[in-house]
Amino acid sequence: MKRVLEVAGGGSAWLLSIEGENGVIEAERASPPGSTVELVVAGAPLRLKVRQCRRVEAEAEAEPEGKARFRVEGRWVNLSRAQREDLSGR
Repeated sequence: MKRVLEVAGGGSAWLLSIEGENGVIEAERASPPGSTVELVVAGAPLRLKVRQCRRVEAEAEAEPEGKARFRVEGRWVNLSRAQREDLSGR
């Protein structure tokens, strides 16, 4: 389930999983634990409160060498029903 999401303020992230109130994304920028990643889903803001962030190796064909990606795990702060359905593909 890799889906591209828009990051508020520019950039993109990939949705890796959504389970209940928790989500995992892969982003272009690191986010320290305790911070909030702001996304735009279904035309509305969505926040992910960061629990853990770690650097992941870029796939050779997907990313140019030297461009870091970060796996960000956290809890959805303001996930609406419409956003959950949009993210789940329902």
